[in-house]
Amino acid sequence: MTDNYFTERHLRLPDGTFPHLGVSGGDVAPVVLLCGNPERVERIRELMDDPKEVGKKRGYAVYTGTYQGKAVSVAASGLGSPSLAIAVEELGVAGGRVFIRVGSCASCQSEVKVGDVIISTAGVRDEGTSHYVAPAIFPAVADFEVVAALSAAAEARGVAFHRGIVRSTDSFYDGERIREIIDKWGKRRVLAFEMESSALFTVATVLGYRSGSILVPGTNLTSGVATYQGEALDEYAQGMGSAINVSLDAAAMLS
Repeated sequence: MTDNYFTERHLRLPDGTFPHLGVSGGDVAPVVLLCGNPERVERIRELMDDPKEVGKKRGYAVYTGTYQGKAVSVAASGLGSPSLAIAVEELGVAGGRVFIRVGSCASCQSEVKVGDVIISTAGVRDEGTSHYVAPAIFPAVADFEVVAALSAAAEARGVAFHRGIVRSTDSFYDGERIREIIDKWGKRRVLAFEMESSALFTVATVLGYRSGSILVPGTNLTSGVATYQGEALDEYAQGMGSAINVSLDAAAMLS
């Protein structure tokens, strides 16, 4: 693992904790599930055995427990790449080595429906954070073993999934250019848009960690179907439940 001089040597409070997450060394399990939505963190925490709150600060919340007898942590990582990158930096020094994002996205392929499960293999670095970590030509790729574990866990549960590239962006609402953006990346077989995976893959790789992401579309940008419309809400909830179960199973495999 690359020594992160700035995080390791300078960003500790007098009590030994980190200023953003409130965790300290040894608090965090080797495998960490990352969620932007704090409610999703609570859902995962409820499925863990003996979860303990090890950090809660600035909107972040971190719990460590076990699942299938293996140590696992789950953390709220905030919305967007800057917030997630801070979480990975501090969680890594506190013990994390494998990071799996469990989140939502927007599909840009007609065959990827609301509520489907996507296992990301790589990310388009259309966000700013990763460019402070590595030059633009550096690839944002998920770790092969993490992708394999997520895939195996999904297959074992009979959960159908798509596997491929997602695009990460800093803007949730892409404004008047949205149709152009959908067409541009859809033609290149990008499966979905979201805000964190490419930064996660880049930061984790540079720091010597492993990472992956499992995502569920809450909207389909080609059809306009969104979670706020009728049956799609139930489909999304069911898909996210499957993604949560798969992520925990994969975490146990990787521990």
